[in-house]
Amino acid sequence: MMMVETVLKTSTIHGLGVFLTAPVPRGGLIWRFDSRIDRVYTLAEVASLPEHVQAYLRTYSTWHEASRLFVLCGDNGRFFNHSPTPSTVSNAISFGEDHAARDLAAGEELTSDYATICDEVRRNGNGF
Repeated sequence: MMMVETVLKTSTIHGLGVFLTAPVPRGGLIWRFDSRIDRVYTLAEVASLPEHVQAYLRTYSTWHEASRLFVLCGDNGRFFNHSPTPSTVSNAISFGEDHAARDLAAGEELTSDYATICDEVRRNGNGF
């Protein structure tokens, strides 16, 4: 669940991006897993869905190998784009928290290192 207010806008990185509406200081909490808004899917659940929905989940969710679950952010968090120099730092894959890597300005795009937040990307090197 996003812990700061954001908006979606066109990104120079890829498609849509998530942008801050107010500054966040270095270390400030940006996102944390919250089952009230974020959804988890088993492999069987994903396989039972129509192909276009499976493709959606593969694009917008992260794979958590230890639990064998896909985690889909239920809000703007699913629109974080990848950056090799991300504006956020994650302390865990899928079920942790993301914090500001540095002081972030209003209007700045929030980015993650996909290899840090998703076992699938780290294992296969895909996604960016």
